[in-house]
Amino acid sequence: MVSFGLETIGAWVLAILWISPLLYAFWAAFHGSEYAIHFDLFAPLTLENFKEALSQAPFIRYGINTFILVTMLLLSQLFVCTLAAYAFARFDFAGSRIAFALVLVQLMIAPEILIVENYSTLAKLGFIDTITGIGLPYMASAFGIFLLRQAFKSTPKELEDAARLEG
Repeated sequence: MVSFGLETIGAWVLAILWISPLLYAFWAAFHGSEYAIHFDLFAPLTLENFKEALSQAPFIRYGINTFILVTMLLLSQLFVCTLAAYAFARFDFAGSRIAFALVLVQLMIAPEILIVENYSTLAKLGFIDTITGIGLPYMASAFGIFLLRQAFKSTPKELEDAARLEG
């Protein structure tokens, strides 16, 4: 059996190996480019790297695009997942079990596998280089449908009937 001290030393070595590139990147961000190759603990601090980065890229536009994309996906997933989950939980239609099984199968497929097919589909639809094109494959979520279906199934049908009677 490995002693506690050896495990602790191993954990510290791995932690230092993991964190050291991040610490170096943080250090390099506040120093000039001439210090990127050789480490000098007493190199002068500068904010020029940040000034350069902010002048080179339109970060405000990136933030607006991100906000639009996240809002679009949140609203569409909230709408689509809620309706689909309610249908799977409350209605017994022909093929409902097969359809829900297909939703569960989607959880088992890694999203990376679908990248090329999604790209070709979006290219045919003319959505390349658009915010809608980025979000379209993610407007419904198999996990969201599954989670909400389980929540709807755990809610008693009588409670729903009582709410319908109350108005």
